[in-house]
Amino acid sequence: MPKNIFLISILVVFLLSSCSHQPIIPEVKLTTSTVTVTPTCQGCSTDPICAVADDIIINETTIYSTCIPQPAGQGTFISHAGNCYIWTPSSSQTEIVTTCIIVCTGKICDTTLVTIFPPLPSDTTFTGIKCNADTVYFAKEILPISTANCAYSGCHNTVTAADGIKLDNYANIIKYGKIKPFNVSKSELYEVITDTDQKDVMPPPPAAKLSVAQIALISKWIGQGAKNNTCNDQPGGCSTDNVSFSTYVKPALASCTTCHKTGNASGGINLDSYAGFKSAAISGKLYGALSWSNGFMAMPQGGSKLPDCNINKIKSWIDAGAANN
Repeated sequence: MPKNIFLISILVVFLLSSCSHQPIIPEVKLTTSTVTVTPTCQGCSTDPICAVADDIIINETTIYSTCIPQPAGQGTFISHAGNCYIWTPSSSQTEIVTTCIIVCTGKICDTTLVTIFPPLPSDTTFTGIKCNADTVYFAKEILPISTANCAYSGCHNTVTAADGIKLDNYANIIKYGKIKPFNVSKSELYEVITDTDQKDVMPPPPAAKLSVAQIALISKWIGQGAKNNTCNDQPGGCSTDNVSFSTYVKPALASCTTCHKTGNASGGINLDSYAGFKSAAISGKLYGALSWSNGFMAMPQGGSKLPDCNINKIKSWIDAGAANN
């Protein structure tokens, strides 16, 4: 059976059902959305699950398959290149998925049981200033143009300040670019970037002129008032309102059942049922372990601490009564 197991995104434990030796429990790494077992199957697409067996002879007659039926609603295995399987989780995988890869040559088969934990839930709460398609933003669009084309070493950065001009931040661009908000034609920065005289145009030759698109952005920015504005379209918040056990807490801690289950409740915490979750939550053990508080066994043991957002959301669920919601 596989000697090295690399995990990518979802947490996977391989239990060998056809031989007695124990698998190597891999280090958990949360990144993308599929898993790979080495040796890599040649010809597979990115990050497949490879059906690899060392207890049978592999030849051109070998058949690879997965257990039937597939785990309902959580995702699918798709065969690729004859000897690889790609697991595609559904958009809302919340349950632990257990299936197997079966490798058969003739009537002799080798089976690997595959347990796939749901990905760590992410928070898409938006906190910030949403970008407006009709607005030009200084921090996002204008400053990068100036930094790349004007405010570099030997030209108009803070150190060099050619001709005493610095164009490295908002205040300096307004001051030394002699920007007249709402008045494009009277703004000196706009004049020099559109000048047709090679002696006066900026950036000077042999540097390339700003593109039509870059000039248009600067013109529009000045016309809109040359504001020191910014925006961010990426989620960056952490909502702790109405945290659900079934869609957040349980999948967030699914991988913990490896060490915290019936018969192996490390630290006195059993997470293979709602009753176990609630008991650990009400006793304070769950939050204490996740927050690495003094007097509690840190979870995950030997691993990295969960992100603060995940811990805060779980604490919110606990504080709200640890409901089976």
